[in-house]
Amino acid sequence: MKIKYLVSVVLLSGGIMGAVLYTGGEPQKIRSRFSIQESYCAIKTNGVTGYSNRRSAWAENGDSTGTATSSTNAMMLMENGENEISLEIGALGWFSDKPASAEERAWFTPQAECSLDLVRFVKQDETTLSSIKVSINQQGIPEAQPDNVHPVVRKEMLAEQAEPGFIDPDYFDETYFPKEMKVYQFTQKVTVEGLPEWGWTRATPFIGSEEQLQKLKAVYTEMAEIINSRDRGRLKAFDSEALKAWSVTTGDSEDAILLSLYTKEELEGGKARILPIKWGDYAIRVMNKGRMVQLYNKSKPVYSPLTYRFIDEDGEEAMSSYAPIFSLINGKFIPVT
Repeated sequence: MKIKYLVSVVLLSGGIMGAVLYTGGEPQKIRSRFSIQESYCAIKTNGVTGYSNRRSAWAENGDSTGTATSSTNAMMLMENGENEISLEIGALGWFSDKPASAEERAWFTPQAECSLDLVRFVKQDETTLSSIKVSINQQGIPEAQPDNVHPVVRKEMLAEQAEPGFIDPDYFDETYFPKEMKVYQFTQKVTVEGLPEWGWTRATPFIGSEEQLQKLKAVYTEMAEIINSRDRGRLKAFDSEALKAWSVTTGDSEDAILLSLYTKEELEGGKARILPIKWGDYAIRVMNKGRMVQLYNKSKPVYSPLTYRFIDEDGEEAMSSYAPIFSLINGKFIPVT
């Protein structure tokens, strides 16, 4: 049975444009632009996922065309100096709920491919800073086109996993994060200069100490209380670092961004009433050299402790979640995306 998945998160993709920079008086933008064909693909910047077509692959029961073309706001996740862009590609067969062997699930169609370009825009001009283009070779294995300037490193790995028991069974589907799913990760290093200095670049790396873990739990508890208080002013102050970065990278006002992330229906209307947090249901995801971190549900890794239930437009109970990313800055975790 396919369960309805609704996720309200801080997205780095879709209509959100790349960062606005100011070098020599000229506004610039940097985006990760991608194209996906007949495959599952996740687009990442410094280990942080900006986009994946997981939902469409799952919704179509593995029979989806697996097609998507868009761009992600990579700039918020990059710093001056060396950075990494990467894509992870997997076969669509993993998302099928029909009986099949691991070999059958891992089979790629010859047309499967995924490409990622890191692009800088200045007025109407654009420059490709780095590029990863992956297609399927004659052996049926994903392979990247060679790049002598920015070498591409391939790694075969187990995809992120989920296990039952940490969320209401009505909201668990083993095909959303397929068991033993194999993906191929392609990574490329690129050096970029002239970027804003985001707050997270000064963050203390997360090392998993008990003190840090308690601080991380505390920020989730505080954010849940603020959301449940329905106080937009408190939420704006609490989310100021992230809103500042979003405003710089999109050109929109902080108020408009906050409204897009937390609608009046969700916040003032009380739709997003955060559920009591059961800490044992969550694991830690560490990214970007340890300077970005979030908790995720072990049964549903797209969900964070900021989860709520509501009645959807069809009159059915549904579940959703906010999934900000935090950094430890000046001794306290704060939202940075």
